[in-house]
Amino acid sequence: MSIILLTDEQKSELIRLTETAPQLLVNRARLILAYAEGKPTMHAASEAGISRGRARYWKRQFLALGMEIFSQELPSDSEHDQPVTLTKAQQKKQSPKVKNELPQQDGGLQLGIPYPKPRPSIGIEPDDTLAIAGRKVWLYHFALMVSHEQGTLLGDDEEELHDMRVATRRMRSAYDIFGPAFDAKVTKRYLQGLRKVGKVLGTVRDMDVILANGMSYRKGLEEVKVSGFEPLLTEWRHQIEKRRIKLTRHLQGEAYQNFKYNFNLFLQQPEEPNTSMVTEEGINSRLRDSVPILIYSRFAAVRAYESVLPKASIDQLHALRIDFKKFRYTLEFFREILGDNVSQIISELKKLQDHLGELHDAVVSCDLIKGFLINWDKNQADLPISERLNPEPIVDYLAYLYSERYRLTSTFPGMWKQFNRPEFRQNIAQAISML
Repeated sequence: MSIILLTDEQKSELIRLTETAPQLLVNRARLILAYAEGKPTMHAASEAGISRGRARYWKRQFLALGMEIFSQELPSDSEHDQPVTLTKAQQKKQSPKVKNELPQQDGGLQLGIPYPKPRPSIGIEPDDTLAIAGRKVWLYHFALMVSHEQGTLLGDDEEELHDMRVATRRMRSAYDIFGPAFDAKVTKRYLQGLRKVGKVLGTVRDMDVILANGMSYRKGLEEVKVSGFEPLLTEWRHQIEKRRIKLTRHLQGEAYQNFKYNFNLFLQQPEEPNTSMVTEEGINSRLRDSVPILIYSRFAAVRAYESVLPKASIDQLHALRIDFKKFRYTLEFFREILGDNVSQIISELKKLQDHLGELHDAVVSCDLIKGFLINWDKNQADLPISERLNPEPIVDYLAYLYSERYRLTSTFPGMWKQFNRPEFRQNIAQAISML
């Protein structure tokens, strides 16, 4: 649903803006009024004279900030309509109170470091210590996360959100590898920040994928069945919109800004590594010595599932998918210092991970549809009999997804056999031998 609820006072003010305000404010006021009338984004954007992406963005801004999105001067070009710039009074009320965890410079000036820009490679070296390598890996993916933040807020391109989420995932996975090289009390705060932003990104991205799969299925339906299938997609769009609002609030909130600011300082102002990672002889092991252990421990975690695979549950297959992902990420972190055949290994792991990912999406979609159908009769009973819809297309989609669950589950043992072949183990050994 696209509807926005307005008070009488808000509606009157919006109508006044359409008659007296600058053109950009006029467009924005028309947009909110159109949403309040229950018009879908396509129609609301058309009436406002802006793109659908910008329409969705300003809807989320209105839900987060209310009438404050009309309270400041705006740029002259509607093509580049930017997020609002709050007045000084509003900034004092709205802006995050960033807590700097590092010492201040002489004169009490706060130590500020620009956020990093994406770089072509991580820059790992075989003689790096675990602490040095950890900062390089985190900094590389932190730069990617920050670079996709604005695109995620705008919401015009779903891949922006996907890429930002992937960057947070990789940083969280890297914590398991590099975290022991640092003071746990310090890095724990950053891990918590990564988990929080990863959660709000994930709830939106997961539903984006489920909606995209549903829309792809709809393309193959007969025209007579489309109207009966649309309520499911409408409900999923509504769920995505609510989750995007939470995502927007989090990314603009104090907790996230504090995390981002201080994590940047931590990554670019190195502290001493954890002395527990140093041997009694005072030696902090190099990657060429520790990477083989890290890789084989991930490999062992995956192969441990072999005994349960013949009767594996859906939950066990999902856990295996997560361990495949961790194994793959570990190889990607150290790709630059491993043999050339590591790319082939990573490619094979991605196929296995994607296969189990499709299975997980099918399982989650089935659960969502079953929940939707439980409320179907109640929702339909509130409509005139002539307007009630046949749930058959939705039930058919549920049956299709159960069939996909069976196909993906039954074909996985063959993929596992391919993964578990001697040649795969030999490729790993060869990649590591380059250290």
